[in-house]
Amino acid sequence: MQVITRESVHPWQIGLAVCAVAAPLLPVAVSGDPSFVLPLVVVTAALTAAPLFFHARPSVFRRAAGIIAAVLLPWSLIGSWWGMFVFFLSVPLLLLSVLSDPRRRPGSAKYLAGAGFLLAAAVSLFWWGRGY
Repeated sequence: MQVITRESVHPWQIGLAVCAVAAPLLPVAVSGDPSFVLPLVVVTAALTAAPLFFHARPSVFRRAAGIIAAVLLPWSLIGSWWGMFVFFLSVPLLLLSVLSDPRRRPGSAKYLAGAGFLLAAAVSLFWWGRGY
């Protein structure tokens, strides 16, 4: 009798992808700044959350997170006129979520995941402290 198991995305990767969605929403939620165009924020946050729907398929998760990070980089810079610069933090977090799988990189995954969580916490506390 064989047992077939499906490999899923590691919890560190899911945590970094959740940080990539949640960290940019902090300055939008805390500030009453009218420079944020809320429909664009909602669409960008939904796009950033797309890899989370592929938690059961690691190869699709990695591909989706990489493509979305590549799209978010120019969008956060060009969209800075409408307050999309806060999504610039999602780019390294999504890339770190791709790289922080301890089954593929047993030596460096914990450092990459730790760096990602530290980056998310530091930038979130910076934004919170500025009163954004």
